Amino acid sequence: MSLSFDTTYKDLDSNLYSRVTPEDINNPEILLLNEDLCDGLGLNKEDLNSQILSGQKLLEEPIAQAYAGHQFGSYTVLGDGRAMILGEHVHDGNRYDIQLKGSGRTPYSGRGDGNATVSSMLREYIYSYAMQNLGIKTSRSLAVIETDGSVQRRRTEPGAILVRVMRSHIRYGTFQYVASQASEELEEFTDYVIDRHYPHLNNKDKKYTDFFDEVMRSSINMVVDWMRVGFIHGVMNTDNMSIDGETFDYGPCTFMNYYDEDAVFSSVDKRGRYSFGNQKPILKWNLGRFAESLKQLFQESSHAFDELEAKLDNFEEIFDAKYYSMMRKKLGIKSDGEEAIVDAFLDWLRESRADYTNTFIELETPGSFDDPVYSSEDFKHIRNELSGIGLDRKMMKKTNPRYIPRNYLIEEALNEYLEKENLSKFKDLLNVLKNPYESKDANSQFQQPPSEKFDSEYTTYCNT
Repeated sequence: MSLSFDTTYKDLDSNLYSRVTPEDINNPEILLLNEDLCDGLGLNKEDLNSQILSGQKLLEEPIAQAYAGHQFGSYTVLGDGRAMILGEHVHDGNRYDIQLKGSGRTPYSGRGDGNATVSSMLREYIYSYAMQNLGIKTSRSLAVIETDGSVQRRRTEPGAILVRVMRSHIRYGTFQYVASQASEELEEFTDYVIDRHYPHLNNKDKKYTDFFDEVMRSSINMVVDWMRVGFIHGVMNTDNMSIDGETFDYGPCTFMNYYDEDAVFSSVDKRGRYSFGNQKPILKWNLGRFAESLKQLFQESSHAFDELEAKLDNFEEIFDAKYYSMMRKKLGIKSDGEEAIVDAFLDWLRESRADYTNTFIELETPGSFDDPVYSSEDFKHIRNELSGIGLDRKMMKKTNPRYIPRNYLIEEALNEYLEKENLSKFKDLLNVLKNPYESKDANSQFQQPPSEKFDSEYTTYCNT
């Protein structure tokens, strides 16, 4: 089948979106099409030509969403400046936003051109592809379309459009916008979101409190999963936090190589606000802003809002329980508790700055890597301590990836396309990341971290 749209967001107050038209493109070209995602959405790839995927042939009028957000702690009114939702595709009772990213200006573009470079759209494609296969809830990339224009960012590149798929693009920042700009619509909007994402709450006596709790727990699950694989989002602004716990907006994101809780690779994060180790406290801070946006729902009863704040007070306990459970699985520990050995292992990681991904493979199968850090007495001691209570190989293989998108390999693949219009390296990476928990070659090049010098100099960009 082709795309089947039933866009319910248009039934909401018109202040929440603008009707838009994608930029004209003479010769759009499909660079990548995610055939597995086509199957998952019930789509026939033969029906998805470049005219439909680039928004040149419209099935209905697209919209750009309005929202707000705290960006690096400062509140700003925002909106889709270079994105448009073509429609909500319905398949097997499930609803998905089909969004174009890089499709031209919208009323929220400000001084931006609404376009995107081919390298930034290829980057988002591979990151979302990897996250999906790593078992992390994420937006999906259906296709990358190269346009006929050029885009100037740090360098001039061909333009491109990403076709992004999500359960919805509703964010913490959408609630912030409704609460501040269209407050009379807050109850109706919240009911809409509950119907769409958490319908089991509709018959609950305290559905708004329970809604906040569910959003908090889904977000905790998401961030704990990020930390499981060493992912650094890079821009955890409230407008980049999904109400459904989906990872999205892969801008200056990266995967950590050498363990460092202060690791930051984003060019715009000058103070380390969104470092790897700061993702937990930032999530709690963001949830506090989300809670504030819901306050008007409890005007008739301050006691009810106290109950919502009590839910947020449980954040630390819930997060830590999820985190330690995750770390026990990474270390192959079947029993509960054992926080002391987990903490001792983390202390060793901080001190050694060993490669985060490879260390768990080495614990599981000694001799996998020729790295002096794994010959140290401290590592032998920590592995010996773990051998008495953990190192269950079956559990570890399910939890610890063999492969992540290594930063330098992605850069090599992107540069090969920009310089030679060749996607061979990019497709090789996709092939490896299709099954990231299965080893393909012993000591594979895809398992090798970059030099420490590369890591210390590596910088990622928003590309807006």
